[in-house]
Amino acid sequence: MRDKISGDFPLSPFEEGRSMRQLSGLQNPGRGGSWGSALGALLLAIAAGLSALSTPARAGSAEAEAAALMQAGTDAIERGVYDRAAAEFSNALDSGGLTAEGRALAYHHRAVALQKAGQQDAAISDYTKAIGSAALPDKILPKAYYNRGIALANAGQEAAAERDYLEATRLVPDYAAAYHNLANLERRRGDYAAAIGHYTAAIGNMKGRDRKLPLFGRALSFEQNGQLALAANDLQQALDIDPEFELAATKLNAISPMLAANDDERQDAASNPRVVSAALAPFQTGASGQERGQIIRVASIGGWRTTATRFPVPKEEQSVAVAETSPPPGELITGSLRHREPATELEPLRLAAALPAATGLSEARYRVQLGAFREAALASRAWAEMAGEAAAVIGGSSHAIQKADLGDRGTFYRLRAGEFELMEDAKSACRALAARKIACFVVEGDV
Repeated sequence: MRDKISGDFPLSPFEEGRSMRQLSGLQNPGRGGSWGSALGALLLAIAAGLSALSTPARAGSAEAEAAALMQAGTDAIERGVYDRAAAEFSNALDSGGLTAEGRALAYHHRAVALQKAGQQDAAISDYTKAIGSAALPDKILPKAYYNRGIALANAGQEAAAERDYLEATRLVPDYAAAYHNLANLERRRGDYAAAIGHYTAAIGNMKGRDRKLPLFGRALSFEQNGQLALAANDLQQALDIDPEFELAATKLNAISPMLAANDDERQDAASNPRVVSAALAPFQTGASGQERGQIIRVASIGGWRTTATRFPVPKEEQSVAVAETSPPPGELITGSLRHREPATELEPLRLAAALPAATGLSEARYRVQLGAFREAALASRAWAEMAGEAAAVIGGSSHAIQKADLGDRGTFYRLRAGEFELMEDAKSACRALAARKIACFVVEGDV
């Protein structure tokens, strides 16, 4: 059980549940009292020895009971039966079979179950007991602060949540998910400079598809600071990771015309200098930049099987449109109840053949994607509306609508066009399309 629950369980012995019969008064009816007294003393000694021998056995029984209860709680969390899990951890705490470290872990794991069941205040109380015990293993302590930070934020105690996230990052300086959630809170209260710094730390330490989340959050912060070019760059990177990231696509589409307008203003300023007021407010889009960021919920029972997982960085040669892979998002950290499990491999993206277009696209290394739509008819309509403007940039090459089956996420129809041998040429075409109020990003050329 040592590998499954951090810490051993040397236990305090239970007291005997039954009383021993008094033997000191035993007498031999056929002999004198002295023989009876000796026999009584002998029986007392034997009884005392049996009692002493039974104490370790009872201690071992308590240890086994506590281990079984902790295991039952673990299994219940994995099955999503959170009320049952909380009850099992409560029974483990009442069993008398846990060391100080074991009790701290039981409080932590019960907090996870309560938090998943929506009982934020009870979860905060248990996390506080686990942290305050000073007995949590070093690997679990930062996770306890992180989990309590989520619970505090959900309960509206955002200042306390920020303190917990900061403590988690102090204990683990590369704790990407904690940086991300902290930055969300800072952005929502208008501290964009601090938010940008912590989003940057999250981006630097996070790999996999979920890296799009701090990129999106930093883009919103840049936008509020009036740094639209930096915002657009982050949104493009997020879309490179996940081409179906609709929030990023919508935001990029909203600010692209503003970027083009700013470029025109700079060109005018270069030829016709003029004095402008220094009190200009940051440029804002229809979206306020106050969108609630998605909280990263890190790991489940197995450790770090999560949004902020450790995965290899793709090679530089890999297309900017090929998303990094990560396991399915988990929820909260429960600590080291089990050995680390192997990362779940995602099924490869299932792509149907391209839908027929006017003429098929010939082979090219890179193309531009002009949108992803829920219906093929919408993709066709979008091309009809933009074809005149787009043709001036990407030439007379045809377009194609590609069906992408994303499993649980549904089916999308991707509108793609253009033929480019060099990545930079494709990016240049996207910038030119953005100036014409057409959002796009670069993808590999296979259809």
